[in-house]
Amino acid sequence: MRDVLRSPLVRVWVPVLTGAAGMATLDRGSDPGDLVYFVHRAEQLFSGAWAKTFADPMLQSGPLQLAVFGGVRNLAALAYVIELAVAALLLYVLGRLGASDRIRLIVGLLAIATGLTHIAFVDGHPAEAIVPLLWMLAGLWAREDRMLGAGALIGLSAGLELWGVLGAPLLLLAPRLRRAVVGGLVEAAVVLAQLAPFVLAGSFRMFGHEWRVATGTVLSLVVVPGMQFGWPLRVLQASLALGAGTAVAFALRRNIHAVWLAPLAVALVRILLDPLSFGWYWLEVEALVLAGAALLFTALPTRFRATRRARGAGSRPRAAAPPPAGS
Repeated sequence: MRDVLRSPLVRVWVPVLTGAAGMATLDRGSDPGDLVYFVHRAEQLFSGAWAKTFADPMLQSGPLQLAVFGGVRNLAALAYVIELAVAALLLYVLGRLGASDRIRLIVGLLAIATGLTHIAFVDGHPAEAIVPLLWMLAGLWAREDRMLGAGALIGLSAGLELWGVLGAPLLLLAPRLRRAVVGGLVEAAVVLAQLAPFVLAGSFRMFGHEWRVATGTVLSLVVVPGMQFGWPLRVLQASLALGAGTAVAFALRRNIHAVWLAPLAVALVRILLDPLSFGWYWLEVEALVLAGAALLFTALPTRFRATRRARGAGSRPRAAAPPPAGS
C-alpha cells in the first residue's frame, strides 16, 4: 500500500488530472468559441456528405481534430476530453524529459492555474496547446532515432491544425541528419493520407480562404491594416517560422533543450507574423515554456552538485612535497 501511495500515479497523475477535471466542470457550461463551429462541421464529416466537409474555405481545422469533435459532439463532454488530454499530455512529455515527480506535479498544477487547459477549451482551439507538446515528443523520439514515429507524430499534429507541419525542424535532432529525411517523408505521407480523401472525392477549398491584417498586429506596422493575407503569404510566414526553428535545431542538435527551444522559435515567428492576434495563439508558447522550465529545474540539482564537487576539489590543501633525498 505504501508503494502505491508513493507511485507517480498517486503523487502526480491523480492530483493534476483531478484539478483538470475540476476546471472542466467549471467550464462545461461556457461558450467554447470556435469549437461550436468545428463541432457543426464535424457532424458533416460523419454524414453521407463527408466529402464536402472542406467545401467551406472558412474551415481551417484538420480532419483528425474534426473526427475527435464529431465523435464526442457533446460540448460538455468535450470540456473534459480536451482539458484532461492537455494535462495528461503535458505530464507524459515531462516524464519523457526526465522531470521528477515533484516538478511534474508543480508544473502540471501551474498549467491549470495559468489557464493552459481552460483556454484550450473555452476559446475552442485545443490544438494550440496540444500540437507544441506533440512536437516536443517527436523531438525526443528523433533524438532516439525513432524517425518513423517522430515523422508520423508531426504528421498527425497537422491533422489537428494544418500548421502542425511546422514541427518538421524537430526531425533534425536525429543522431544522423540523413535520418531526418526518413522522418520528413513519413510526415508528408501522413499529412497527405489525411487530406487526400477530401481532395479526391469532394470539394476541398481550405486554401481558398483569405484573412485580413488586423490592427495591433506586428504586420499592421508594416502594411496597411485590412490588407488581404492569403495562402501565398501564409507559405512565406511558414517558411520564416521553419527557418527560425531549423536554425535553433542545428545550433542545439546535441542539446536536450533543443526539443523545446526549436519549437518555441517556430511558434514565436509564426505568431508575430500572423495577420491576426488572438489570445489562444499564446498557448503554444505557454506549453513550451512550462515544459522548458521543468527541464531547467530538473537539471539544476545536478549542476549544483557538480559545482560543489568542483569547488570542494579546488579547496582541498595540496599534499606537502616529500623532502629531497639525503637531507
